[in-house]
This record gives sequence, structure tokens and C-alpha cells, in this order.
Amino acid sequence: MPAIKFILFILFLIVVASFAVKNMASVGVSYYDFKFQVHTVELPLMVVMVVSLILGFLIAWFISIFDLFKLRTTIRKQNKSISSMEEELASIKNASQPSTQIESSIDS
Repeated sequence: MPAIKFILFILFLIVVASFAVKNMASVGVSYYDFKFQVHTVELPLMVVMVVSLILGFLIAWFISIFDLFKLRTTIRKQNKSISSMEEELASIKNASQPSTQIESSIDS
């Protein structure tokens, strides 16, 4: 399985490199600053694409981290609930055992 991932990664790099070579033309990127004034920057198309890709990965990663923390919290709560139920079950079993021992001693 790691070999397949490595091969797919290399193929992805080849596609990105060929895209970069074919798209080196400059494009204008317009954005607003804090004073809501429009600024335009000339950048190669590949730079714009790579920055967009990296920002997308980072946003997805941050969202997945928050989901991971939520899942860990849920698991922790469920484990506490399970342990309290196991303790309750053990106490119920212990409470019912002396009565069975008394009955067995009476029968003897």
C-alpha cells in the first residue's frame, strides 16, 4: 500500500510540474486591504494555483482538527459513562451474591 501511495504522489508531482511549465504567464490578482482599497499584484499562474491549493489544505486540516477534538471529547464522555455503568453492575452483582451464599448455607 505505501508503494501505491508513493507512485500516486510521484504522478501528482509530474502533473503539477507539467502544469507549471505550461502556465508561467502572469495573471493579475486583485484583493482588498484593511482600508477596503483594491490592490492588484501580477503573479505567475502557477504561484496562484499552488497558494490556493495550500490554503485549501490548511483550511481542511484545521476543520479536521476541530472534528477530531469533538470526537475525542465524545469518546471520553462515553468511556466515563461505560465505567460508571460497569461499577454499578459490579455493585449490583456484589449485592446479590450474599443472598445466594446465605441460601446455599441454609440448604447444607
